[in-house]
Amino acid sequence: METYFYCQSCDQKITIDQLALLNEGKCPSCSSMEGFSTVPKDENDSFEQVTVLNDTDFLDQ
Repeated sequence: METYFYCQSCDQKITIDQLALLNEGKCPSCSSMEGFSTVPKDENDSFEQVTVLNDTDFLDQ
């Protein structure tokens, strides 16, 4: 099963492979650096139940 991530600015859907290749963690659609979540913005108003990732999460690993 493919895992998708959604831009927290424009809600663009990308795969985990695309997420790993992002330039400076910027969204390929809107160039935002707000981060990515496993849940689209319109499905969840609270960040308590989502995972937001940015480029430092990948650099630390």
